[in-house]
Amino acid sequence: MSDVKQYLYCPKIIYFDHVLHVPKPPDQKLDSGREAHESITAREKRRKGAVFYDQELDSAEKLFRVELVSQSLGLRGVLDYLVKTDREFIPVDYKFGYSNKGAAYLNHKYQLAAYALLVEDCFLATVRRGFIHYSRERLNVRIDITDELRRRTMKMIAEIRSIVESETEPTCTRNPSRCTDCEYRRYCECV
Repeated sequence: MSDVKQYLYCPKIIYFDHVLHVPKPPDQKLDSGREAHESITAREKRRKGAVFYDQELDSAEKLFRVELVSQSLGLRGVLDYLVKTDREFIPVDYKFGYSNKGAAYLNHKYQLAAYALLVEDCFLATVRRGFIHYSRERLNVRIDITDELRRRTMKMIAEIRSIVESETEPTCTRNPSRCTDCEYRRYCECV
């Protein structure tokens, strides 16, 4: 599922990962994120309500580390947290940094949308909203899962699949500042 997030950051990451199979160096951010994830999950399991501090969700069923697979979408992922009520499913994705001035980063928004598509396919339900939880701020950013967001997410998934299947190297990211600390910098001609 991280492919959606990575694609928006820089499409070349998909090419380096899935076509060239470039080995990734150890990622300290990933390790510290994993520890933070475990801490948030343990805290949330003890709470009565959901992470949203919403009375309506106090009686909701909370599912953690939900493995989702869809052959029809060609997607798989492990969702951090799924809130299940009598009326809806609400995917929640934990992020261990800060928000974009109170809003979700675009790559986080589309990653959550891809999780919503997976939840819809696996549970045969319609997801109307999801949340991105930015742990450093204890901020929940609501994302409405609209038809337009679904359509754009599906288009992105098709573009990722095309890069992998055609083995075509995409163009450089439009934001060259992202190249500064990119783990693929030494393999890429964009810098």
